Amino acid sequence: MNSPFKFLIASFVLLFFAISGKAQSSLLLNYSLSIEPTIGNRVISYKGNYPQSFKDSIKKADRSRDAISMAFMVSTKFKSNNRFYIGLQFQNFGFTRKKDNLHFLDTIHPDIGIMNDLSQTGGAYVDFNYRYAYLAIPMLFSTQISSKKKPNTLVHFIYGGSIAALLKHDVRAVLHGFSTRGNQKIYTLKNPGENVDRINVNLHAGLRIENMLYNKSTWVFVQPEIFVPTLNANSSNERHHLWAIGLQVGIYYVPQFKEDKK
Repeated sequence: MNSPFKFLIASFVLLFFAISGKAQSSLLLNYSLSIEPTIGNRVISYKGNYPQSFKDSIKKADRSRDAISMAFMVSTKFKSNNRFYIGLQFQNFGFTRKKDNLHFLDTIHPDIGIMNDLSQTGGAYVDFNYRYAYLAIPMLFSTQISSKKKPNTLVHFIYGGSIAALLKHDVRAVLHGFSTRGNQKIYTLKNPGENVDRINVNLHAGLRIENMLYNKSTWVFVQPEIFVPTLNANSSNERHHLWAIGLQVGIYYVPQFKEDKK
């Protein structure tokens, strides 16, 4: 387990127990569990001088990549319409780079080799899926913006940030229209030249729409949001700033306690 990952887990444990200790005296903790389909891409900055034609070719080859993230969050109210959230979130970000117009004996990738499939008749290409997996601690705030006249449906504006430790980075190459020896069409490449950074920080913003499911304790929610990076994901000459748009879908649990009778 790498040092940033240990630090992140230790920070979460300390913060969680600090909030829990406060909650025993004055705060009520609520819990959220969600899954989040995302669409991500990158903004590139370059170290060094590259011709515009090279940058244009990279821009043309790159496109968005879909993925799945998930989160467990605890929250508490600190004003009548405001909440604070903290938790653990698995963030799956990245993008896809397409290499097309491949012909017989063209180099697919140094770790894959050359194209030796004579059966393909055109349209051969490879999707290189750049995958960055993080474990993050989000710290978010929300403000209720819906009317109190509809207590069973609540809408919140949510904002904040997260600090994330890299769990894994690789490139998943998927061959289309041809295969290599052994009919292999999928390769997982380690990509050490990417020089990935172990820590990243993202800004979050979005809406949270909650609807009561059972009594006042169990709610379902959807949360469209955007992740904006503040740091590079890597430190090679081609540097990636990973952004994503997601839609959290989950369950929100609000414990109900009976008041003590005097």
